[in-house]
Amino acid sequence: MALDIYEDSLYGQVLPSNWNGDTVSGVLILVDGEEEFIVEHDENAESLTAHVEKWVTVTGTIIENDEELRIKVLNFTVENDLDYISDDNW
Repeated sequence: MALDIYEDSLYGQVLPSNWNGDTVSGVLILVDGEEEFIVEHDENAESLTAHVEKWVTVTGTIIENDEELRIKVLNFTVENDLDYISDDNW
């Protein structure tokens, strides 16, 4: 089982991955409509839960193994949805 750890930036959509009752308790970043990066739970991850379904640029440490992709978020920027209506960044 290979393990890669590196820093990178991702552009994608914030989606819920875990729920606690009716409250989102975990998120992931969906990139290119197919790759899911599970967000490591910490203060930055909790901040992202307020931006579910929004597009973000996230910088962080990526941990990649044979089974999953994870990211420990260092910082993020919520992108303006209107800027991407006709954009094919995704």
